[in-house]
Formats: sequence, structure tokens, C-alpha cells
Amino acid sequence: MKIPARIEATQFPGGKRIAVTTSFDDGVVHDRRVIAAFNEWGLKGTFNLNAGLLLRTSKPAPGSTGHIDACEVAALYRGHEVAVHGYSHPWLEKLDNAQIVREVLEDRIALEDLVGYPVRGMAYPFGTYDQRVIDALRSLGIVYARTCEVNWRNFPPRDPYQWASNGHMFSATPKSVPERFAEFYNKPHSAGVYFIWGHTYEFENRWDDLEKIFKPLAGKPDVWYCTNIELFDYEAARQRLVIAANRASAFNPSALPVTISADGQLRDVPPGQTIALV
Repeated sequence: MKIPARIEATQFPGGKRIAVTTSFDDGVVHDRRVIAAFNEWGLKGTFNLNAGLLLRTSKPAPGSTGHIDACEVAALYRGHEVAVHGYSHPWLEKLDNAQIVREVLEDRIALEDLVGYPVRGMAYPFGTYDQRVIDALRSLGIVYARTCEVNWRNFPPRDPYQWASNGHMFSATPKSVPERFAEFYNKPHSAGVYFIWGHTYEFENRWDDLEKIFKPLAGKPDVWYCTNIELFDYEAARQRLVIAANRASAFNPSALPVTISADGQLRDVPPGQTIALV
């Protein structure tokens, strides 16, 4: 075999050209219906919870409105991502530094106690923040923070603590979410992240919109359906990949498989391993 002329770490696993990810805030009972649909369609969600607002009755929350009970969190969000949204959903930029730290850290700790894994993502309560908030997040184990800003070239972000999306799920300017996705997807050379956010309680009295908006995004063979943190973890692993100067081998020091394209041929480099390319 000859030495490859060009080797690239693909932007997404398996050489997928597009990643679809979503983000929903507040941890309300409407999450149940959205998650059931996502599980059926193969979509992934990141759910930003306020641990201080969860019920604590040790039984699933009754009714069709309001917050879920803490006892539901682990099972309900399995296969998706739980992320920070502030312990009590405050305007973080209105707090002093100590309160900012407390709101983020207490939420993170409480959620980790429920899900059993490190919680590393976040969405800003009310979508607002300032530099003091960003500076605090850097020291609290938060990897990224989602804003309410819109940017089609949103990943990888210049600043992971000012991460924009492709828009709110009900945004129809200039076109709806599925229409914009179809235009993006149907261009063969389009690549990147399609990232939609919202609140599941916004589907109240309009549940038909759940399928209209999100099902058209599902089932595409060249799309990676992932959570927010999976995007950042793969990007970090991709950036760590070491291609030998002579292009004869590749070393993956990370804990995730990384896909490479060697002269157009896709190969996975297993975590912690070196593979020969000739």
C-alpha cells in the first residue's frame, strides 16, 4: 500500500457530513412526550434542568404541567444528556460572583447525584450572561454554555461559553425548521451542525407540531444524531489525533474512536491506539 497523499480527521464520527442536536430547558413533564418521540425517531436531546425546582416526592410528578420529580431524572433522560440550567433559574448576570458559582455548582452536583455521571454542559437561564458568568464557568467544570443567539456556522464555536444555535424550534424566519434543514441537507456539499432549541412546554395545545418539526430531521444515513456534549467530546478527540509526519500512521490518545479519511477511505482509529496507514 502506498502512503496516503491526504489524511483528515472527519468532523463527525463515521464521516457523517451533518450533525443534528437539540436542547430543551427547564425539566418539565412535557419532556416525557418529547423524549418518547425522539427515542422512536432516533433523535437525541440535551435537557437543561434546574435541580432546585424539581419536585422531591419520590414518585413521578402528576398532571400535565409543571416540573418533573427528581426520582424520574435518571430513567427519563437515559440515552440523552442532562445539563445545568442554574439551580433556581436566576438571571445569573444580576448576581454577585459567589452566587453565580453557587447556582452553577449546586445545580451540577445535584444533577450528578441523580444521573450518576459528570454533568458538563449548560444553557443560560433566560439566555443571558456577562463576562463574569463566563469566567466562573471556566473554573466549574462546564465545557460549553448554550445561548439564545443564532449563527448557522455555530460549531465549533469561537467561544464554547457563547455557543449559538440554528434557531428556536418555532422560528419561521425566513422558513420553518424542517424547511431550513431540507435546504441544508439537500445540498450535497453542505456540512456542519444543525442545532435547534426550545422548551417542551411550548408544545402545550400544539402537540402536532412536535412531529411536523422534528420527524423530518430524523432517519438520514449521513447524519449523526447526538447530544450537545457528544459534539464537544468528539471535537476534542478529533483535535488530539496525531498524524505521523510521514503519513504512515495515526495515533489516537483520546478515549473515543476518531474517524479519519485517508485519500477518501474512512477508517476508525480506536482510543489509545496507533494504526498503520500503509
